[in-house]
Amino acid sequence: MTIQSKFADSLQILRDTANGNIQLEVQYPSLFSQVCRFYEDKGVRFWGVDIEEDYAYLIDHLVADNVLA
Repeated sequence: MTIQSKFADSLQILRDTANGNIQLEVQYPSLFSQVCRFYEDKGVRFWGVDIEEDYAYLIDHLVADNVLA
């Protein structure tokens, strides 16, 4: 399952997040948790030490998965 298919109803929010227009963890905390879980289930490990670093890592994955397309 791709990020686009799993979160089809939230793609614009994810695009805005990847573009830096919104802060997912602040404005959509439930969606933020779901997206983190999605990537964790795919083997991505967030360290939990530096929240900003983890957030940047999440954004990198969104961009790599072409949510901007």
